[in-house]
Amino acid sequence: MTSNWNDLASSPRWRGAVGFVRNWVGPFDSDQGMAPAELDVILRAKPLNLPAAVREWYLLAANWNQGGLNVWIRPGVLAACGGMVWVLGDTGGITHWGVRVADAGIADPPVFELDEDDEVAFPSFSRFVAAMIVNDVLFDYESEEPVKLTRDSIRTDMTCFVSSRYGDFFADDPLESATVVIFAYPGDGPVYGKSRTPEGRLLLQRLHLKSV
Repeated sequence: MTSNWNDLASSPRWRGAVGFVRNWVGPFDSDQGMAPAELDVILRAKPLNLPAAVREWYLLAANWNQGGLNVWIRPGVLAACGGMVWVLGDTGGITHWGVRVADAGIADPPVFELDEDDEVAFPSFSRFVAAMIVNDVLFDYESEEPVKLTRDSIRTDMTCFVSSRYGDFFADDPLESATVVIFAYPGDGPVYGKSRTPEGRLLLQRLHLKSV
C-alpha cells in the first residue's frame, strides 16, 4: 500500500495539498490513508460510486484528522442523499459540502454547499480540498492569529491557487513549498495572511503596518 500511496501523494493532483499538510500541519503518510480494496468493499456495500478525485482523497486521507473547524466524513458514513454525496462538515454540524451523484463520471467534479441552490461553491474537488486545509491552518487562532491585510498587500508574484465564490486563496510558491498563504474575501472584504517562516511573518507584519 505504501508505494501506491506515495505515487498518489506525489501526483500532480495531490502533491500540493500533501506537501502543504506536511509542512504546515504535521506528518502525513500512508498511515492516514486506506487500501483501495478496503475502500472498494465499503463502497460496494452501499452501493456508491465516487468520482476519481474523491476516491483518491479517501485513499490518501481516510484516517486523517484535519483538526480545526472542518471534519471529513469517514468512508463508512458516506452515503448518497438527495442527489448528493456529502464529504465534509464542520464541528458545529452547520455546514455540509459535497459532490453530486450525477457527477460521478467527472474525474475532478465541482463542489456544492448544502442549501445553496445548486450554485457551484468550488470549481473542483481537489481545489476544494486544498482550500479547506489552508483555511483551517490560516484561521487557527489558537496556534497563531492570522495577520489582517489589505488587497494591496497581495503581491503580483503570488499565485491564486483557488478561486471560489467565497474568495481567493494565494500562495507565494507552489502549495507544496509555500511559506506564505493569503485569503481574500470577495469584493471589498477583508484579507488575511499567515506564514510558517520567520521571514514570512516579518513580511506580513510589514504589509500589515503599511495598511493601517
